[in-house]
Amino acid sequence: MRFGSGTYNVRDSEGLNPDTLIRQQPSSLQRTISCRVFFLDGTEHSFSLPRQARGGELLDRVYEYLEIVERDYFGLQFLSLLDPGEETQQKKWLDADKSIRKQMICPPYNLYFRVKFYVSDPAKLVEEYTRYHLFMQLRKDIADARLPVSEHSAIVLASYVVQSEFGDFSAEEHCENYLDGLVFAPNQPADFAERVAALHPQHVGMVPADAEFAFIEHAKRLDLYGVELFECRDIVDATLAVGANAFGMIVFAPEPPVGRGRSADLSPSALRKISEFPWSCIMKISFKRKQFCIEIRTVIDDETEKDSVLTFHCFSSPACKALWKSCVEHHTFFRLIAPPVKPPKGIFNLGSRFRYSGRTEFQTMEDVKRRARLDRPFVRSSSKTSFARHTFGGGSGTRSTDSSRISSEGVVDSPDLSTRVYSAAGPDAGAAPEASQPRPSRASSWARRLLYAAGAPDRRGPAASASDPDAASAPTRTLADVEADCEVVLALHKSTSLPIER
Repeated sequence: MRFGSGTYNVRDSEGLNPDTLIRQQPSSLQRTISCRVFFLDGTEHSFSLPRQARGGELLDRVYEYLEIVERDYFGLQFLSLLDPGEETQQKKWLDADKSIRKQMICPPYNLYFRVKFYVSDPAKLVEEYTRYHLFMQLRKDIADARLPVSEHSAIVLASYVVQSEFGDFSAEEHCENYLDGLVFAPNQPADFAERVAALHPQHVGMVPADAEFAFIEHAKRLDLYGVELFECRDIVDATLAVGANAFGMIVFAPEPPVGRGRSADLSPSALRKISEFPWSCIMKISFKRKQFCIEIRTVIDDETEKDSVLTFHCFSSPACKALWKSCVEHHTFFRLIAPPVKPPKGIFNLGSRFRYSGRTEFQTMEDVKRRARLDRPFVRSSSKTSFARHTFGGGSGTRSTDSSRISSEGVVDSPDLSTRVYSAAGPDAGAAPEASQPRPSRASSWARRLLYAAGAPDRRGPAASASDPDAASAPTRTLADVEADCEVVLALHKSTSLPIER
């Protein structure tokens, strides 16, 4: 019977039912995720991956995109959303063995490419391309106040940056205020650019690769080099910061010290190193909830061994586990030949089974010896303060412009880095034509007169060396000699009222 009523399902008839839509019109967007990665040179790139992709798949895609061979020194960081109780969001490293979606929970999937393991000696890095990424990371750490530097170190490091970007100083090309607006470190003094300009002529002959090597060589001596800090408290409730690096574990305290129960300034610039424990004396590291323990063994009177346990209290269980994982990863990467086998999964899990699963530094170095490309060309990205820079590759000079204006001339050939001794005439002085030699300037002459008065060797170039028999027999200059000259110039520039001539 009909009672004068009826229905018509519009959605079913048009196929707009959500279940029908997914079944009949599968879309690739519903089966993939988009991960946006920010790189050290300020660029970014999006990678499309399956929804169930693990972190290792994204890492491999990033390494292939950058064409990095020594890839195990790097990683991807993201802001953790799993700890809503934390006062500040913690950055976590992407785990290669876990699903990306399970680690990052929800979009947007934004990650940051950065150095994870800071090499103890830049000479261990075979490729110049890898050292350049470490160089960019250290510059970013200094600019973001994660790596505090003294005023003297900041000036020396900035002079290497200027040499890498601008090349050899030239009075004709570099005007009087060519470094105005240079921002290298936070809270730098007003005369920072002028003092950096005074050191720039001292690096004549350094190619970009050598300037970056010297930069890393100087930066590795800083207390916070390669240390990822974690806030905690000791047994007397004093606020501390603990971290690990290639050599062991380091404990920092705020300066000035803060009393019991009071909040402290744990910014890197306010910390001082109070204790350091090399891996050779650490027997065991463990954590339980918020408690982190270090078992150390010390030798007394060359015979007696004493075991002791240091206990720290972190502010949350996830932060405590993150500190423990950081220590495990650093110890495995720098101290072991191969990573240990992960313990088997038992019926009762009484602790974390986490183990570092990547390659160690030893394995990376052995593999790179077979695959390294010493002549790999790449483009250096310059900072906003530089308009152009001279770079030298293979003994011949070429000009490279800003990365935003890349041309066919912007590719730099990696020089041979088998030797790092700077002669009085500069590297490859005999192979380069005379016209390519840097022109003498009043600024370099002024600095050279100061160094000559201080007893430093003459660096007047091959022409002067040929006419002066004493200059021809001048001893070779090492990186330590260059830094010693920098200290002399800084001291004399600080004590004299002579203007810097250009």
